[in-house]
Amino acid sequence: MKANEFKQLIKEAVREAIREELAEVANSTTRLRDIPPPPPIDKPAPIQFTGGNPLMEALNMTSKSMTSEDYRNIGTATSNMAQMFNRNAFMHKQAITPVSDDPRAVAQAVAAAPKAGIDLSQLSFINKAAAIVNTADKKQKQQYGI
Repeated sequence: MKANEFKQLIKEAVREAIREELAEVANSTTRLRDIPPPPPIDKPAPIQFTGGNPLMEALNMTSKSMTSEDYRNIGTATSNMAQMFNRNAFMHKQAITPVSDDPRAVAQAVAAAPKAGIDLSQLSFINKAAAIVNTADKKQKQQYGI
């Protein structure tokens, strides 16, 4: 057998094998088209947090109102979104400086301050805090020659 004849024989065998495979693939895709699509999946019931805790109730309300798309969008925040937040809302409106180093003056200022949250005046060290801070500032100024 000559090389050309052998080459021609191989080409014909390859063509035949490819035709058979293509026919098989075409038949399988038509079979796939005949399969009905699966029924739509109902929305899963939201997760329920128990315990009677207000935080748990907030989580329950959130899980009921958010969609799966909302959950996907939670982690897609960009640095441009930071511009929406007003940083000044978290800053003090005026500089707060102690009036005196005297623990009695500090105690009076603490007593006159609005009462919200924890009463810090009940802590043993609070009356001496202003004096400690001012003394530390003076020592740093002396040490570094400021």
